[in-house]
This record gives sequence, structure tokens and C-alpha cells, in this order.
Amino acid sequence: MNKIDTLRAAIVTATPELAIHPARLRMWVDRGEVEARQTASGSFGFSFRLNVLIMELATDVSVISAAIIQWLRVNQPDRLAPGNKAFTFDVDILDNDTVDLLIEIQITQQISRQPAPGGGFTLTYLPEPDPLFGDDLGLGGVAPAPNLVAVSADGESILPHGG
Repeated sequence: MNKIDTLRAAIVTATPELAIHPARLRMWVDRGEVEARQTASGSFGFSFRLNVLIMELATDVSVISAAIIQWLRVNQPDRLAPGNKAFTFDVDILDNDTVDLLIEIQITQQISRQPAPGGGFTLTYLPEPDPLFGDDLGLGGVAPAPNLVAVSADGESILPHGG
């Protein structure tokens, strides 16, 4: 489940104290499900809740949140869609300087299964599609619809006026 490894790296990069004390960052999965498909290839997916526990954290929780949101943009963009919660969290305030932080993120991971030459198979973790489009492209990365130049109703030109 490579999303777990990449999220760990993003959090450690944003939080230098975890590079010094890596045992303070713990991650585990619960509520996992395998989404199998009735396809010839046998490709499948995982869906699970990823729990991220950071103990004795002195870094501002907002720094961790910003790092996770940036990670979600690439690795789990559906979590950033309007109406979705990016993730949930609980904080145990230990003292004026440190907290224990528990973050819960719903993750999906699609896996392609392809036959290998000579038998067996190869598994590939599939990347998420980029949810952002260039300014010059329309929905789905295709050429945008042309600009509206005229509107008419019942044979009468409404826009442009007098046209």
C-alpha cells in the first residue's frame, strides 16, 4: 500500500522533529475492504481508514494539516472535493508545548494485476488522476467549448443585439 509510505514521507518532511524521533509517528489501517472486480485481469482495489498517530508533537497542527492536504491533492484528490471531509483528527493536549495528534483519513488504492511472461503476474499501484486542469483546457482535459457568439429564439436574434 504505497500511499501509506508516501504520506509518511510527506509528514516527516514537513515535521523535522519526526526525522529525529521517528518512533513518535505510528500508522495503522482499520476498516479495510478489498474491492474485487469481475475482470479478466483480476485487478482490484483497497479501501481503508488510515490512522496516523503523532505522539509528543511540538510542531503546530496546522503544519501537519497543510502537508496532508498537499499530499491529498496528488494521492487522494476525491477527499478535497466539495462536501467531502479531507480527514478527521483528535488532539490530546499534553502541556503548553506538546500534543498527541490522531488523524484519520479514508484512503482508496487501485491495483492493476497483469499477467507476467512465463506465468505469474505483476501488481502495479495505480496513481490517481490529476484533478486540476490547465487554464486552456476544458473538463476532462479536452479543448474547451468555443465562446458563445450568438443566441436566438424563435428566429429572432437575442445576442448580439441587432445581429
